[in-house]
Amino acid sequence: MVAARLRPGDLLQCSGYGLVLPGNGPLLSGYTAALPADITVCLDPAPLVADIPEAVLAPVLPRADWLSVNAREARLMSGREDPRGAVAALRDRLAPGAGVLVRAGKDGCWLAAPCQAPTHVPGFPVDAVDSNGAGDAHVGSFLALLGQGHDPLTAARGANAAAAYAVGRRGPATAPDRAAPAAFLGGAPPREATVRRSRPLRAGGAYRRRLGR
Repeated sequence: MVAARLRPGDLLQCSGYGLVLPGNGPLLSGYTAALPADITVCLDPAPLVADIPEAVLAPVLPRADWLSVNAREARLMSGREDPRGAVAALRDRLAPGAGVLVRAGKDGCWLAAPCQAPTHVPGFPVDAVDSNGAGDAHVGSFLALLGQGHDPLTAARGANAAAAYAVGRRGPATAPDRAAPAAFLGGAPPREATVRRSRPLRAGGAYRRRLGR
């Protein structure tokens, strides 16, 4: 049903929480691996990354256009302690033209955009009260900004602002609206670029984003 409703240019996130389940994991893995190239896939393996069977994870990695992980997940998947080395090693596990984000908490994130050298994107100073949900706010905002046509560096900076906003509030459901990160970004929120997508559809361990309608 979801596959029939996907359209060229959609963004789809694949979560490790779905891949780790014995029943759903193989089905979600096969579904994601078979998606056409005009669907942008982001893989967020989540804290259970070490428990995802290799046979389930392996088909998804070469299909992922983006991989978003936190520092712990990056170490587990790459064997590298330093974020710069980890982000480069993880990009080597993906197909040519894919990119990687390593979320680094208060230090922002490391970005290995397609065909570009890894770069550190600084975070924003904030009095953190609860980190629950910050990773979701980060990856969701990153994809939303990509979906609006922004380049990966602009999207990563906006994602850092979204995560900074999220950790300043209690509870997991603290992802900001479009205007909230403006204080961290020095004024107005990023404007939509010319590329636009439409509304989101969620289904099991994956969801697509259609932004702009």
